[in-house]
Amino acid sequence: MQRLGSLHHHFFLGSRKPLLNPCPFYSFISICTFSYSPDSTEVIYDNLLKSCDGLAFLKQIHSVLTTTSLIDKSPHLGAQIIIKYAQFGDPNSARALFDHINIHGDKPSSFLWNTMIRAYANGGHCFETLQLYSVMHRAGISPNNYTFPFIFKVCASNSLILLGKVAHGDALKTGFDSDLYVEAALVDMYAKGDQFCDGRKIFDEMSMKDLVCWTAMITAYEQAEKPEEALILFQKMQQEGLLADSVTIVSVASAIGRLGDAKRAQSVHCYAIRHLFLEEICVANSVIAMHAKCGDMDKACLVFDMMDERNSISWNSLLSGYTQNGKASEALLLFDEMRDSGCEPNPVTALIMVAACAYLGSSHLGRKFHDFILDSKMKVDMNLWNALMDMYAKCGDLETAVEIFSGIHPSERDVCSWNVLISGYGMHGYGKEALKLFSRMQEEGVEPNHITFTSILSACSHAGLVDEGRKCFRDMTKSVTPEMKHYACMVDMLGRAGLLQEAFDLIKEMPAPPNDSVWGALLLACKIHGNMELGKIAANNLFQLEPNHTGYYVLMSNIYAASNRWQEVGKLRQDMKNKGLKKPAAFSVIEYGSEIHGFHTADHENPYWQEVYRKVESLTIEMKLAGYIPDLSCALHDVEEEDKEHILNYHSEKLAVAFGILMINSGMAIRVTKNLRVCNDCHLAFKYISCIYGRRIIVRDANRFHHFQGGSCSCKDYW
Repeated sequence: MQRLGSLHHHFFLGSRKPLLNPCPFYSFISICTFSYSPDSTEVIYDNLLKSCDGLAFLKQIHSVLTTTSLIDKSPHLGAQIIIKYAQFGDPNSARALFDHINIHGDKPSSFLWNTMIRAYANGGHCFETLQLYSVMHRAGISPNNYTFPFIFKVCASNSLILLGKVAHGDALKTGFDSDLYVEAALVDMYAKGDQFCDGRKIFDEMSMKDLVCWTAMITAYEQAEKPEEALILFQKMQQEGLLADSVTIVSVASAIGRLGDAKRAQSVHCYAIRHLFLEEICVANSVIAMHAKCGDMDKACLVFDMMDERNSISWNSLLSGYTQNGKASEALLLFDEMRDSGCEPNPVTALIMVAACAYLGSSHLGRKFHDFILDSKMKVDMNLWNALMDMYAKCGDLETAVEIFSGIHPSERDVCSWNVLISGYGMHGYGKEALKLFSRMQEEGVEPNHITFTSILSACSHAGLVDEGRKCFRDMTKSVTPEMKHYACMVDMLGRAGLLQEAFDLIKEMPAPPNDSVWGALLLACKIHGNMELGKIAANNLFQLEPNHTGYYVLMSNIYAASNRWQEVGKLRQDMKNKGLKKPAAFSVIEYGSEIHGFHTADHENPYWQEVYRKVESLTIEMKLAGYIPDLSCALHDVEEEDKEHILNYHSEKLAVAFGILMINSGMAIRVTKNLRVCNDCHLAFKYISCIYGRRIIVRDANRFHHFQGGSCSCKDYW
């Protein structure tokens, strides 16, 4: 017995070295079985199982307990082994033991059934969990408050809400529906299944609500893109005296990010600091994403830089923030840092970087990332294929976008695939091709959604296909409720076509008050067609809705300038100055090999500016000899005509094109991206240049693409 005492002490200290030799192990088990009472033996095995950290050791214990028949007499030990098998990723052995105990055990035990259901549920085995629940019913074993939470969990995780409702009915019949944990699981299930009314009803009727319930409901609202409701509920939770934990903060931060509320973001950030939550990587990641979505990249970078440990989500959150906030170049630099750090890019990283290339309009970088994705053997799912299509379209390479679309098997294309290509045709001015693709989409049985109709209406707008656009809008109303963006597209389409009064009448007939995108479309149309009176109505509404949006002041100022109303121009400029608003500087970029060169208007900073200026001057002479007459109305300054012509010569897009003619091989297209709308004079000039030099010039401005070739533009002078 002295030997047994030392072994007993050895095992309770947690060391397992003697068990590496099966002989002493079996000797010890034999002594325990025949020298100890059943209760003390169970305690020893229980401790052995708690210290067990490998499948081989677990199978040894299981084998001995089976040999000695203790496994049939102790539901607790059987449950412990089932749990361990599940933890070690062997659900089949767990189920085999469960079935053995049910056959050979003293009597059926709901405890064991719940253990097996729990093992399946925690392992993500949905079908097996629900099948076992059904078998449990047929065996006459009543489910209880330990059963239902796991059933509701798998139904929530797999969107099986109808089956969850059946289990809810079982809980009502057995009286366990009022149990706190059952109620919490029900709230979570209904919330994740978009059954907010049912989930909220249960939540509101709960006699006691713990932090888990509050968090489940808050998270549900946030994930359903109802951030305001999530934050209202969070406020009520605080009023009840409950303090948010790290899980709650992750959902709250995400809700604030969706709203772009920088003030609330700062408050949540401070709360996370006070409670040391930022030490948890998931919280730090959510705070980074929150600040990024609120447009505060400095704070996002601060949190990122202070992290002791980062994962791919950390890097992706910051990369996404840079891209979403128009800092694609910074995203490219951060991507290099990510790879240097040893963190491997994943498909989410690829999606973000492809979007960054699309933002820059860089076909060179886009192809580089496409090659990287293929070379790294990364799994390319439908989302990534769609993103690549979108990137090529936005980089001016519509042909490659079409090739990718054609290379995807028809059965694998989703509605987004069609939307991307329809949008691509639209932004390049190929409205008729967009309409053909739209018809083909419907013929192949793909149901258009609200994004499809936005894309096709936009395509009709850019191509001047007014009758076709009107028909698409009428057809849309049969299946999709028009949203603000659809009305904005219609106003844009009618306005560009010069049907300003019809556009204004449509605004007045809208079922909801128009937002800034609708009035903005009308204001742009007024600028194109020089309608000052209607422009003032649109501008006044915009100044109320978006008092700090510089672009609307600039548009109205341009309308006044085109009519030589310089006094009104001065007033608007003074209003902008008083509000601290500045007109966005025109900026154009052009790819040259693997480099990207940028030009501001009248640029003296680019290292090639002197050569470019000389080329612009010679271009002007050549164009004038070919019949070019500068459009002085595009020089929106109260100066002499000679000065106006000088100003026009050094527009950023003209400098970029001149650089392209100097540097880029004559057989290659010149691709320029401008942050603002290309002006009429530059548009005219590029038609002449494309003819004189026999060059293909592709200009992407804030609204669309222009393909200049042989003296004409793909937009047919309609943009």
